[in-house]
Amino acid sequence: MKKIIGMVVPLALSFLASSASAGWYEVKNYVGTIGSAAVHVSLQTYDHINRGNPDQWLVHGSYYYDAYRIPTPLRGKRETDGRMVLCEAVLSPSGVDFPVVPVASEERPIPCPIALKFSDDGAAGEWNDGEKTLPIVLNQVGSLNDTWLNGMPTPVHLDGVVEIPMWYHTKKYLLLGIYESSADCPVSMLHLRLVNIATGRVDNDIPFGCDAGMIKTAIYANVSKGPAANKLFVEFKDPKMGFYEVVNIKPRAAKRK
Repeated sequence: MKKIIGMVVPLALSFLASSASAGWYEVKNYVGTIGSAAVHVSLQTYDHINRGNPDQWLVHGSYYYDAYRIPTPLRGKRETDGRMVLCEAVLSPSGVDFPVVPVASEERPIPCPIALKFSDDGAAGEWNDGEKTLPIVLNQVGSLNDTWLNGMPTPVHLDGVVEIPMWYHTKKYLLLGIYESSADCPVSMLHLRLVNIATGRVDNDIPFGCDAGMIKTAIYANVSKGPAANKLFVEFKDPKMGFYEVVNIKPRAAKRK
């Protein structure tokens, strides 16, 4: 089922209208540890599409512990010296707005527990939630950049493993958008991988054509809760406003012979 997107995040909509061939994704993926726990981390910055205004320093992200496979939305800010502070956020009820950072509380005295400083191939820092402090070590494993540098067309940069842990997840599945290039597609979410949260097994791998997962301002919002159980909304870019398709993720029963 295909539906025209009636509303997207205003930042993405205004940029799409003015420069339809350019993109807005600056994403880097990392693997590493928080304390002794293995993690996957994906971070998106906005240097080019927000250059010159306060949102240039905005950061969105998504991360999960390998042992649990449940994604946590991240929202934060970069400093001019490259340091970054990240807050654990929650999805907004509307599903349209950016994730919201809860206010400090007795249970969560420090809503922004992650502080990082970056090098050419990774990052290091500290986790401090008010109760414990743990070292963070991250190694970069992939990157995606489809922006126009200084307003001029530049080749899409796609390097390494670009598996995007979508903000939305089902009770059963971690949803990984697999961004790749093909002969007729510079970059797109060519697969959506359904990772069983309980077992870690990949239960399904759904293929897509070019322009899937390329419209929402935050790349992590390109897959969202669908209209019914076992259905998702998947966003697509087109020359106009973009559209979404309803995707059934329930495996089809094998036919009896």
